[in-house]
Amino acid sequence: MAQFKSIVLIAVIGLVVLFSGCTEKQGGTPTPTVTAISTVTETPNAAVTTPEQYSSANISIVNSINNFTFKTYSLLSNESGNLFFSPFSISTALSMAAEGADGKTVEEMRNILELSNDLSANRKGFESLFNSLNARNASYNLSIADAIWIEKTFSVKQEFSNVLSTYYHALAQQADFANNPDGERKNINSWVAVKTNNKILDLIPQGGLDSYTRLVIVDAIYFKGNWAQQFNKSDTQNDTFFISQSKSVNVPVMHISRSEKASYYSENELKALEMDYQGDKLSMLILLPNPNHSLSEVEAGLSSIKISGIRAQLVRQPVQVWLPRFSMTKSKEMSDLLKELGMKSAFDPYTADFSGINLTEGLYISDVFHKAFINVNETGTEAAAATGVVVGVTSIEILPEFRADHPFLFFIIDKHTGSILFMGRVADPTSEN
Repeated sequence: MAQFKSIVLIAVIGLVVLFSGCTEKQGGTPTPTVTAISTVTETPNAAVTTPEQYSSANISIVNSINNFTFKTYSLLSNESGNLFFSPFSISTALSMAAEGADGKTVEEMRNILELSNDLSANRKGFESLFNSLNARNASYNLSIADAIWIEKTFSVKQEFSNVLSTYYHALAQQADFANNPDGERKNINSWVAVKTNNKILDLIPQGGLDSYTRLVIVDAIYFKGNWAQQFNKSDTQNDTFFISQSKSVNVPVMHISRSEKASYYSENELKALEMDYQGDKLSMLILLPNPNHSLSEVEAGLSSIKISGIRAQLVRQPVQVWLPRFSMTKSKEMSDLLKELGMKSAFDPYTADFSGINLTEGLYISDVFHKAFINVNETGTEAAAATGVVVGVTSIEILPEFRADHPFLFFIIDKHTGSILFMGRVADPTSEN
């Protein structure tokens, strides 16, 4: 009787893609196939991407990731409460899986990821973007790490392994899924924890891998940055956050009386504030509905073009800022959402075509796990604490007010490329789930 084996995709902040294959089983042990994979012992050092290269090498991939962001959010937004995910991480892990797909499977994957049919351009775009984002900066910590775990009795095409190593800087290593799936699950989760400074734990749940798992693809992105102008902790006070017209909560609200490191824009529907992180390369963009406009109205109009238009109209000016402290961890198995977006063949054992990975076993994606963590406080974004004091400037001028006392959207953006790395919704700052 034919048994199906899986590939697992993992994107961290956390994403895992699990692949299984179809082969004959005798007794309780999968029949081994030929093996031998090339392994990469370390991730290559990122090269520096010049500003001139952004427009030529990155723009197509950045547009793809940003468009995928809002496709994904259009479905996620139907869920209630807080939301947080990394479209960059999900897109990267799925793009790596698509490198081994063919036929209708790759067509559907490219469609939802908004990738072009030009493989060379896609690969060079990802490579250039990774090099840019991974370039070391003393002012913040942003790192992206990719890896693949391959069942040691399973043969992977050399071209597939080479592409992931060359363009995605993916570390390849053997695993014993056939005999020790839970042990390998713990090993992968440990790697994820290290790459995310222990912010993403237990990404793959117990039972997430089994003896028919053939390949696990992981993308991890980690960011820790301090605000260019930090909030003074002594100015943080409990205040009201209006979850809805009939419900409110009391939350710690941070305050800057005069922010000199932010850009502001206001229109009929919303106010926008972009706050810089130290290093002037990354920022948080916050969209706050104006009175008489709901968050759902703002969500309905979201698109990559809309965000680009808002950012183009931001003006650097002093702003009074009130922002609640918030922290959340969100986990989601993404398979159903991806199927709803149109990526169906990849999950079907009978129709999936991953012949670019292996010709002899009928691989399909069994699971896509995603987990994300964020903590926003007076110092900046992420959990590590550092004390920062902002000296206020006395002035009689009337400054624009940005008072985030009701549900809002936020994005963490690479300012140089425009790539959306993270996106979230704060519906209730007191809820961490």
